Amino acid sequence: MAHPRNSALRSPLFLGGARAVSPRPSEKTGRVISWQRYRERISYSSCNEDSGSEVQVLIPHEAKRLVSICASGGRVLNLLQDGADEVWAVDVNPSQTHLFELKVAGLRALDHADFLSFMGVRASPRRLDVYDSLRPVLSDGARAYFDAKSFLVKRGVLYQGSLERFFGRYIARAARLLRPRWVRRLFSCTDLAEQRRLMPGWHGPLWRLVAKTICRRGFFNFFSHEPGFWRFLPPELKLHERILGNIERYLDHHLARENHLLWLVFFGRYGDERVMPEYLREDGFARIKHALKTVRLNVINGDMASVLRAAPPRYFDGYSLSDISAYLSHEAFGETIEQVVRTARPRARLCSRGVFYHRPFLPEHASRLAHDHEVEQRLERDDHAMVHCFAAAEIR
Repeated sequence: MAHPRNSALRSPLFLGGARAVSPRPSEKTGRVISWQRYRERISYSSCNEDSGSEVQVLIPHEAKRLVSICASGGRVLNLLQDGADEVWAVDVNPSQTHLFELKVAGLRALDHADFLSFMGVRASPRRLDVYDSLRPVLSDGARAYFDAKSFLVKRGVLYQGSLERFFGRYIARAARLLRPRWVRRLFSCTDLAEQRRLMPGWHGPLWRLVAKTICRRGFFNFFSHEPGFWRFLPPELKLHERILGNIERYLDHHLARENHLLWLVFFGRYGDERVMPEYLREDGFARIKHALKTVRLNVINGDMASVLRAAPPRYFDGYSLSDISAYLSHEAFGETIEQVVRTARPRARLCSRGVFYHRPFLPEHASRLAHDHEVEQRLERDDHAMVHCFAAAEIR
C-alpha cells in the first residue's frame, strides 16, 4: 500500500533529498533543545550506538515497514539486511540526512574497498574525485552541503562528526599521552582472563582524574557539542563515575578489541575492520547493497512526532527511536509515543534507549506495551555503547 500522503513511497528507489516536516507550534515550547544551532553540523558520523541491539529487537519479528532515527545512518543501513520493504529515516538535523544520502550513494555505486577508502576507514587521495562521481545522484540540499564542506569528504567523513572528533581529540589523545602501553595491551587481549588481569591498571590516579574531567557534564557539553543527552538525569548523579563503572562492568564480560565503539573512544578510529559496524564489513556491505536495490527509503527532516502524525494508522511494524526521549520535553515525548501507538500494526515492535535509565511511559501508553524484560536486561548488559537502558516491547 502506498502512503496516501506521500507519493515518493510509490517508488522502490531512493529519490534523493529529505522531505521536511515542520513541528506543531506547541512542540517548540518547554524543555526542548533548540536544534537551529546544530543544523549545519554533523553530530554523529560513524555509529555512535550499537545498532546490533535494534536488529535483535526488530528484525526477528519480520518487521517489513520500519521507522528509525537517522543520526549517522549506520543504524538505518544495518536494519536493511534482513528483508525490510520500507524504511523511514527521520532526523531533525538535515546535516545528518545529507550524510545518510552520501553513504547510500556510495554504497550503491562503489565496491567495498572503494567505499571504505571514500568513507575514511582506509587511506585515499581520491575522495574528492569519488565525491564528484556521486554528486549527480545527491539531492540539491546534500550536494550544496558537501560542496561547501568538501573538507569533510577529503578527511574521510566517517570520522568528522562532532562526537567522533571529541573522542579523537580528547579521550584518544589523553589515552595516548597517559597510558599508551596499557591501552595497547587492553586491545591485544584475546581472552577475558587476560583482560581481567589487566583491568586494575584502569585505576591509576592520574588517568582517573583525566577521565573524571573529560566526563563532567560541562566539559562534555562544551567540547563535544552534544545537545544534552543527560538533561533528565538526576543532578546528583556523577556522570564520570557511572560511565567508568559501566565500562568496567562491560569489560569484565566482553573483549575491548571486539567493540567498535571502544576503538573510536580510545583511538579515534576503527582499528580492526572485522568488528566495524555491519554496513562497513564486507559481508554486511554486500547484503545491504543488495537490499538497496528494492527497499523503499523515505528520508525526512523533522521531529519524530510530527513525522508519525503524517503517517496513516496501523502502518509500521518496527520503531527504532534511539535515545530521543532524552532530548524531548515531557509533552513531546508523550506525543511521540502516542503516535507510535497510533501508527503501529498488530504486534509491531519498539526499541528505545535511554542513558542510564529509560524515561517512564505515560500510563495510557504503558498499558499498550508488552515489555520483553529478558531482552531488555540482555541488551543493557551486552550493548557496545555500555551506557544505555532499553525499552524493548511489542505494541498491543
